[in-house]
Amino acid sequence: MHSRRGEWGVMRLRIVVLSLAVALVMPAASRATPVASVVHEDVTASIGPSAVTLSNGIVERTWRADSLLTTSAGRVGRPFTASHSDFALLLDGVRIESAALPVVNVEPYDVTGGEGIRWTLGAIAGVQATRTVEVYDGIAGFKSQTTINSLAPVVVSGYTLDEVAARDPVAPLDATAKVQAFRAGADWRYDNWNPLSIGDPHKGQWREETGQSDDESTSDDLTDVSAPGEWLSIEGVDGRRVAMVSERRDYASSRMTYEGTDTGVARADVDLSRDIVYIGPFEETGHIENPTPAPARHRVLSPGTPVSLEPAFTIFGADADDDAWQFYKYLTQHRNGSYPKRVMFNSDGVDNNAISTGAKDDMSYSRFLQILHAVRDMHIDTFIFDDGWMAASGDWCADSPSCPEPRRKFPPRFPDDHFAAVRAALAGEDGPADDIALGLWMNPMEFNPASKAFSTNPQWACAPVGDALAVDNAAEPDSSSNEAGIGVWNPLAMGVDPDDPSKPMRMIDYMKGRILRAIESYGATYFKFDFLAWVDCGGVFPVTMYEYHDAFVEMLDAVRLQHPEVTFSIDETNDYRMFPFESTARGPAWFQNGGPDNAKLLHNVWNLSPYVPGYSLGQRSFGQAGERDANIDTALASSLLGHITFSMPVDTQLLPAQRAETAKWVDFYHANSATLAGMTYPLLEDPLLKRWTGLQVWNGDDASGWLLAFRQSGTESVKSVALRGLDGVPDDATFRVERVDPASGASVLATETAATLRSGLAVTIGAANGYAIFRITPES
Repeated sequence: MHSRRGEWGVMRLRIVVLSLAVALVMPAASRATPVASVVHEDVTASIGPSAVTLSNGIVERTWRADSLLTTSAGRVGRPFTASHSDFALLLDGVRIESAALPVVNVEPYDVTGGEGIRWTLGAIAGVQATRTVEVYDGIAGFKSQTTINSLAPVVVSGYTLDEVAARDPVAPLDATAKVQAFRAGADWRYDNWNPLSIGDPHKGQWREETGQSDDESTSDDLTDVSAPGEWLSIEGVDGRRVAMVSERRDYASSRMTYEGTDTGVARADVDLSRDIVYIGPFEETGHIENPTPAPARHRVLSPGTPVSLEPAFTIFGADADDDAWQFYKYLTQHRNGSYPKRVMFNSDGVDNNAISTGAKDDMSYSRFLQILHAVRDMHIDTFIFDDGWMAASGDWCADSPSCPEPRRKFPPRFPDDHFAAVRAALAGEDGPADDIALGLWMNPMEFNPASKAFSTNPQWACAPVGDALAVDNAAEPDSSSNEAGIGVWNPLAMGVDPDDPSKPMRMIDYMKGRILRAIESYGATYFKFDFLAWVDCGGVFPVTMYEYHDAFVEMLDAVRLQHPEVTFSIDETNDYRMFPFESTARGPAWFQNGGPDNAKLLHNVWNLSPYVPGYSLGQRSFGQAGERDANIDTALASSLLGHITFSMPVDTQLLPAQRAETAKWVDFYHANSATLAGMTYPLLEDPLLKRWTGLQVWNGDDASGWLLAFRQSGTESVKSVALRGLDGVPDDATFRVERVDPASGASVLATETAATLRSGLAVTIGAANGYAIFRITPES
C-alpha cells in the first residue's frame, strides 16, 4: 500500500549494479546453443545456432539464439523486423528487460494442436524466469507467459506480459492504435452511476474505447496510447496490424501501451502502483485507485515460490474483423475447452421468503419436484440450485437431517446431504440422454460463522476483514447475504481438516476438496461461483490481494484439469473479480442480475462483441413479464445468443402454451448450438436505442454463420444489413441464405453474392418488436 522507498532503496541500487554486472560478465556466447527442430502439421519450432523460430505457416516469430530478443514477428512474408525484448520486470521501479537475463537453456515442447518454445533464464537481481511462447495450427497469433522465481525477497512494482515492435528498423509504422477496456459490475454500473472516487471511477458501459493518452477520447489519427484496458489494436496504413490481449482482470493496473512516435513498441503492461483497493459490492458508492504515477501497491516475491504472470495473446490478423476471430479460436480451442452450451434453470428467482429470511431462495426438495415437470416441459438441460441448497457456506453439504441448517429455523430442505434423491429425480425416463444435469451455486471463499469448518479453524478467517464480517454475520444471521454466510476466508491459512483434525490442511486445499466432493459424490457438472473478492489478509498468515487471487485461480485450474467435463461459471455482477478474459478463458460468466428487458439482453451481447463471446454472458431470459406475454418469440430470440438461463417459478408464472413455445426455441438452440454459440459481430445500432439492431454469429474460416436482426421500435419495415468478416471473399462468391423461424418452423431459401452481403442484405420485418433469423452458408 505504501512505497517503502527508504526500505528498498538499497535493493534498487543492487538491481542496477547486478544488471550491469550480468551484462559485463555473462556474454551470450558463453552458452552453447543446441540445435533442435520439432514439427506438428504446419507448426514448426526450431532452435538453431543463430536464431530461434516459431511458425505455423501463417505467422512467424524469430528470436536471437543467445538472448530473449525478438528480431521479427508478424504474418509470414510481411513481418515487423525491429528487434525488441519479449517482456520486462519492474523491480522496485527499475525496468529489467528480458534481453538482460542470461539464457540458460532453450527447448521446444509439444502442446495440443501446436508447438511451443521454453526459455530458462538465469538470475538477475535475485530473480529467475521461465518464458514460454506457443503457436497453434491455423491461428494467427502467439500465446506467451512468464513465470518468475526469486532467490531473496524482491519488490515487483510492475511487469510487461508481452511486447512487439510494430515497425521496421528504419521505418516507423504510420498507424492508428486503440485500447479496449472491459467492465462488469451490472449490479451497480447503471446509466447514471456516479460514485465517490479517488482516481478514475471507470464509469460507462461494459466496453470503453480509448485513444492517444486521454482515457476519455477516441481519435482516428493516433500515434501514442497508454490507457487502462485488456485489448490493444494497431493498424498500419500499409495493411500490417497487430493486436494484443491481456488475460487479466479489469484492474486499474491492467494497461495497454503503444509508443508510436518513439520505439514503435506495443506492450501489454501491468502497473501495480495503480492499484490501491477494490471493495466489491461497495464499489457502487465509492472507488479508490491511484490517480498519480507515484507508487502505491507492489508485490514482494517470496523466495522459492514461483509466480506465473498472466498469459498474453498477440495476434497478427488479416484485418480488424479477423483479429477477433483469431482470438476466438485461441480462446475456444486452447483455453476454455469449449464447454457445453447449456440451457439452464436457476432456482434464485423461486423466493418468497417461505423457508428463508434473506438471500437464500425457497427451493426445497418438494418445491423442486413441483417445478421439475415444468423444466422438463421446456426441454431445459441443467438445473442449478442457487444460494439456498447448502446448510451453511463453508461446510457445503445439502441442508438435510444429517447436515441441518445451523439456525434450525425451518425444516431440512432435502432428504439427504449428498443429493441422492435429487439425482434420481433428474435422471431421464428414457436413459442418460434424457438426464437433466445438476448445477450448484457456491460462494467458495466465504463462510457462515456457524459452520463446522469455521468453528474448527477460526484462524482460516482473513484477518481483519473476515473476522469483522463473521462478527456481523453472527449478530444478524437472518439478514440478506448473511443467511448464506459472508465471512471471508484466507486461502493460504493453515489449519486442520474439519472432518479429520489430525490432518494439517490449508484452507484452499479444503475448498478444493469440497468442490471435488460436489462433483464426484453429489454429481454436479456445473458451478456458479459467487461473492469472489480479492482482499489483503493480515495476522499469522499474511496474504496480499494478488496472492489471494492467484491461490483461488490455481485451485480452480487444478479442478478444471482434473474434471474437464465440468463447467465453471464466475458471477461477474460485481466488477474486479475475473472479468473479462480470466473469466471467459475458464467458462461462462453470470453477467446480469435483475430482470433485463429484451433491449438490455441484446445490448450486453452487442456491446461486448466481437471480443467477449456472447454465449458466455449469463442473464435472465423473460426478465420482463410484459414483453414475454406480449411476444414470447421475440423475447426468446433476444436471449438466443447469450448463456440462456431461466430463473423464475416456471411452473406457476408460465402457461403450458408458453412452456411449449419455449421448448421449440430450446430445441432449436440445442440442434444448432455448435454454430449459434460462436464469435459475434455487432451490426447496425446499439439495441438500447430501440430502433433496428443486429448480431452476426460468424465462422471466419469457412465464411458461414447466422444473422439475427431485430426491428424494435424502428419505423422502417425493410433494413439493409451489411455483414462483416467477408474481406478476401470474391464478390461473385454465392451463399445460401435461409430465413428460419423456430416458432413456426418456416424456412425461406435464397441465394446471395458476397458483394450483396457486404453491401447490405435487405431484411424485411413487417411489424415492430419483430425478429428475423438467417442461416448463411457458402455454396460449394
